[in-house]
Amino acid sequence: MSEDNSIQNKLLLREVLNENIIRDALIFILLYLFILAQVWDSLLLLFFPILSFSFALFFRIISTNKKRLNIKKNLIQYNPIGLESKHADRFVFLSLIQLILLIWIGGESLYHPQLIDNFSFYFILAFSLIYSLGYFWIFIGIWNYCKLVIDLSSLDQKEYKLEKRTISELNFHKVQLISYLNLVFFIVLNLLNILFIILALTGLDLGFPYNLPGTGIEGSQPLYLPFTIFIILLVFPIMTVIFLWLIYLDVTSFSEINFKTKISNLPNEIQNQIIENLKTINTKLFEKSM
Repeated sequence: MSEDNSIQNKLLLREVLNENIIRDALIFILLYLFILAQVWDSLLLLFFPILSFSFALFFRIISTNKKRLNIKKNLIQYNPIGLESKHADRFVFLSLIQLILLIWIGGESLYHPQLIDNFSFYFILAFSLIYSLGYFWIFIGIWNYCKLVIDLSSLDQKEYKLEKRTISELNFHKVQLISYLNLVFFIVLNLLNILFIILALTGLDLGFPYNLPGTGIEGSQPLYLPFTIFIILLVFPIMTVIFLWLIYLDVTSFSEINFKTKISNLPNEIQNQIIENLKTINTKLFEKSM
C-alpha cells in the first residue's frame, strides 16, 4: 500500500468520536462520578466496570473504522473476530449494570448500613457473574460471524446480485475447542467463586475485608470478598484476548489457491476491485493472501 493510502486510511480522532462512542462514554463517566462521589476507600471493585468498558471501546473503535473503510463498492465482508458492534453493545450494557450495582451497594452502606450483611452474598455473587458474563457472552454464536466473505450483492450485474462467496471462516474444530473452553471457564470459575463466597461468609479465612463508603456507620461490617475475586478479574480478560487472537489468526489464514479459485470466474474488473478492497481493509492480509 502506498504512503498516501496509508495516511488516508489512518483513523483520526474526529472519526473515532462518533455518536455511539460519545453516548456510551458520557453515560459511563456520569455513573462512575456518582460512585466516586460516595468516597470509596478501595478501588478494587471499581476496576471491574473499567475493564468491561475498555473492551467495549476496543470493539466500538474497530466497528467505527470498518464502517469508514466500507466504501461504496466494497465487496468484502471482513469479520475476523465477529460482529464488533454487537460485542461492544454487550460490554457496554454489562459495564453499566456493574456501575449501578456499585452505586446501589455504596448507597446502602451509607443509608442502611445495618442491612449490608443481608445483601453481601447476593451482591458479590451478582457482581462477579455479571462481570464474567460479558466475556462469555461474546463467544456465543461467534462462529456465525467470523468470516471473510466476498459479497457481490452491490454489483449491477444481475447474475451476481445475491451471490456471496466465503473465502475463509472459523475452523469447526476451533469452534468446538473455544466453545467448550469458554463454557468450562465460565462455569468452573464462577462455581469456585460461589464456593469461596459461602466459605468466607461462614468464617473461614478464604477472603479479605473490603470497606464500603459507609463501613463503620452504626457498627456496620465491611464486605468480605473471596480471594477468587482476583481470579475472576484477571482470568476472563486474558482468556478473551487469547481466544480472539486464535480466532483472528484462523480466519485470516487462508489458501492463496483457494482465494484465486473463488474469484477466477469473475470479470477482471471485479477481481481487481476485490483485491483493492482487501488492500484497503488489511494490508498484511492482502500480502499474505496474494
